[in-house]
Amino acid sequence: MKLTDIHCHMLPHVDDGPGKVEEARELLEESYKQGVRRIIVTPHYRPEMFEPSMKRVCYSYNHLRGIAADIGIELRLGCECYRNEKIVRHMKNRNRPTMAGSKYVLIEFSPGDLFQVLRNYVYDMVTNGFKPIIAHVERYLCCAEMEKIQELKNMGACIQVNASAVLGDDGRMTKKYCAQLMKADLIDFIASDAHDTKTRKPNLGKCAAYVSRKMGKPYARRIFVTNPENILKKR
Repeated sequence: MKLTDIHCHMLPHVDDGPGKVEEARELLEESYKQGVRRIIVTPHYRPEMFEPSMKRVCYSYNHLRGIAADIGIELRLGCECYRNEKIVRHMKNRNRPTMAGSKYVLIEFSPGDLFQVLRNYVYDMVTNGFKPIIAHVERYLCCAEMEKIQELKNMGACIQVNASAVLGDDGRMTKKYCAQLMKADLIDFIASDAHDTKTRKPNLGKCAAYVSRKMGKPYARRIFVTNPENILKKR
């Protein structure tokens, strides 16, 4: 399978991802070894923590895009937006990028947010014409019940989990939770959320192989290939 990673932090000098271009190159090379051929890089945008200028983001992206092409990876630009009251305005005014120029928006919440907060943001984004992707849903305490995830999907949200959570690197209970999500067919995307070459390195190929064994190849292809390609087709 030619995998697509829709959530990772590989742009150097913009957030808590790589601090050097060489480390970013190593992340791309490892992703290629894992079978990844398309990547949507998603630098953080979080007011008062990560607020890189778009000029800086675009410079880093354009530089890395050439390196990725030499390796054999197609690079696209996105953003991981931390929930804030200006998120819809930012997207409408193109102050921050959507996912590869599509209507999809990767949105991050606080682990302690109430479920009503997630519902409100999903409603606001959907009614304004966007397709929210809830980043690493396994981190949110309010989403422990499968019914909550189904409610968000019914509202128009997509669900993303991290490969490390599926593989059990984030603990046994989180792995069990992800297994329940897969069995209930509530996951739309699994992504690496890679940040560096040491503790949060690319692992999508390893996860795709694991999911293929557990859930079958057709399921894995939908999660790692077909669904991500739908983002790129709807630019």
